Amino acid sequence: MKRCNTCKKRKCTCQKIIDILSPSDNQPPKNPTDLFGSPFNCRKQKKTRRFASPNSPLSVKELDELQACIEEVNDLLRSLGSESDPNNTRQLQLHFLDLKGVLVSAQIITDEDEEIESDSSKHHKKIINLSGRIATAGRDFLQINEVGSSTFILYRHLLSVTRVDDCDESREPEFIDVNQETRRELAFNFGQFVGKNPDLVNLFFGIRLYLFLKKYIGKDVQVHLSNECITGTLIETDEGKITVKNKLGEIELSISEILYLEVMDVKS
Repeated sequence: MKRCNTCKKRKCTCQKIIDILSPSDNQPPKNPTDLFGSPFNCRKQKKTRRFASPNSPLSVKELDELQACIEEVNDLLRSLGSESDPNNTRQLQLHFLDLKGVLVSAQIITDEDEEIESDSSKHHKKIINLSGRIATAGRDFLQINEVGSSTFILYRHLLSVTRVDDCDESREPEFIDVNQETRRELAFNFGQFVGKNPDLVNLFFGIRLYLFLKKYIGKDVQVHLSNECITGTLIETDEGKITVKNKLGEIELSISEILYLEVMDVKS
């Protein structure tokens, strides 16, 4: 018996595949396999014996700890080997995004000088300490949340971020439990789907603070500068500046002058 020129089998299955992919009007497809909502018939794989072998003499826990340590060292070496570029903050953003939900203490350095108690002739830059859980991070800012408020700190004024809790709980990657419709949109309509959501744009590409604050227009804010704090309602955000309205009128502030900004009355 000759083999089929298409499927190379003695018993031709071409017509069965055609029936599955192009069913008649009165009959549903036979055994469709759901691939983003599209029926597709995969041929059965040949059963082969599999022999599992360990790839390391270490236990699974020890191997995971070693790999995590290697990754940290590699990140450090890449940082030391790369030229300093203050405009390239994407790696810093990704590091903070990996710490979402972690309780941290952030130190903000101001332009204001402060006397050293032991010697009044010496001064140093004033340091402000804030604490909260990391909510997200952008190209030029870190967001930490406290109960009822969100605080946005510009990287240029961020001195250090220290982890407060010692809990090393694993965090699941983004979209691990996303529904099928979202998976389909990300796979086949990525640009249009992501472009409509600022949070997704920030996750995949990173956006600056003035863009991220647009969803908080109309909210009450406290803008902390080096020597004063301005309270009012956020009414406009543009590249390099924001506008706050209070009893004194509309106040335009340069983003470069902002140490940190608090959005009040935020529901968790």
